[in-house]
Amino acid sequence: MIRILVFLVSTAFSAAAFAQGGAMSWPSVRGQIEAHWKKTYPAEKIQKIEPKGKLEYYATERRTEVDFSWGWVWDSRVIERNGAFARQVALVTVERANKTQTRFEVAALFERMGNAWQSKGVAVRASQDLSAAKAGDLPGNAQAAALFTAAWKKMRPDFDVHSVEVLKSEPKQHQDRRWITYKLAITATGTDKGSRSMYQKKYRCTPEDYSSVLKLEGGNWVPDANMIRDVNEARDCALAK
Repeated sequence: MIRILVFLVSTAFSAAAFAQGGAMSWPSVRGQIEAHWKKTYPAEKIQKIEPKGKLEYYATERRTEVDFSWGWVWDSRVIERNGAFARQVALVTVERANKTQTRFEVAALFERMGNAWQSKGVAVRASQDLSAAKAGDLPGNAQAAALFTAAWKKMRPDFDVHSVEVLKSEPKQHQDRRWITYKLAITATGTDKGSRSMYQKKYRCTPEDYSSVLKLEGGNWVPDANMIRDVNEARDCALAK
């Protein structure tokens, strides 16, 4: 027979109710989360631990225990305890051995024993993959510049591209889609295939970051050619000094 804890429900109190016994501080909570993570997941490197919402205090803890065997629930009961309890929801960002990054939403649970708060554990609630690529590493600035240079030469015959400089980048994802937006500085000279007013003049173009995107397709980083084609040179390009 297997005994299962189904859920935990508590009655909330204000922090002031526990002030006499000593309220917990965020550095203390963070330290206990960090210690738990290092002990439980020694291969993961913690990047950041952030609070999500305020620390909540409780005077009553209720939980339901279920006796479960052979697909049947044989018995269930509600167990209630009075005391001093606390819960802090936090976001833990880690780097794994394969260099991917994940952010976990966790609930750190505490109970006051005597004059000290003791950790009751850390429950993982949800996770988000922060790696811009599951299949392939993030491109370096030199690689990204080379990809955008080739794409500009193909999609913008109205410019003779001399150089592409990466000013900043930001990896993003939505479900299985992964991409990186870039803020670029493109140095180029207008050609006879573009505006007469720009012909043979040297420009520095700094398009909005949504115009310079690398998409992960089949494990390879590919520039979004349509966004490059639609760059507004009248708005985004100025005469180079």
